[in-house]
Amino acid sequence: MKLHEALGITRGDVVAFVGAGGKSGAILTVSNGLQQAGMKVLVAPTTKMMLGEADDIGPLVTSEDAGELREKAEKALSVSPAVVAGSGMLSKNRVGGVDPGWIGGLALLVDVVLVEADGSRRRPIKGTADHEPALPDAATLVVAVANVHALGTPVDEEHVHRPEVFSDLTGVGPGQTITPGAFATALARGSLARVQPTARTAALITGVEPGRSMSDASVITRELWRRSVKNVVLASLPDSPPRVWVP
Repeated sequence: MKLHEALGITRGDVVAFVGAGGKSGAILTVSNGLQQAGMKVLVAPTTKMMLGEADDIGPLVTSEDAGELREKAEKALSVSPAVVAGSGMLSKNRVGGVDPGWIGGLALLVDVVLVEADGSRRRPIKGTADHEPALPDAATLVVAVANVHALGTPVDEEHVHRPEVFSDLTGVGPGQTITPGAFATALARGSLARVQPTARTAALITGVEPGRSMSDASVITRELWRRSVKNVVLASLPDSPPRVWVP
């Protein structure tokens, strides 16, 4: 099964990826799958994106003006099935995010928009601060991501982005072990806490392989179901192409 199929992504969707532990890899995989299905794709961060990640997807266009950015994206899409749109270069390696309010207009150019709407400093799981994620109102699906290997690790700077926020949300204190319930709570009541009621939700657990991690992911899945996150997908990301399972 393709990852976009497992997540239920279809033509007309604006999909925001939030959380930690594999958002960029998921976006690249979904983008590739949608292109293979004959769809045009626009990838747009609302926070920031590494230039190397953008290069893997397609040509990059940038502007600090919404109208100009749309014109540049439309031109690039005439010759490429996938384009990345940003506001400008923050540094030689980082692309700045676009205003979330611009996403609806950009969506008219393509079949599917994929939005990286959160930051995590490459940690496997995160605590979501009050100002996060940067979700566009146009989002039709929000996918909360975390890596199964966070399970059983301590709540600290090495393993958790914003560990203090994670502790406040889950009740698991600094240095204590991340439980399946805390893992699920970080997604259901953190990453997905501010999703508009009109948007669908899903959880994507990465780093899953047959064996122990699959067993761990199954326990987390049940905790997510108990927290009303019904659409859960497991994937072997960062493997490319990943194996994908729907519990």
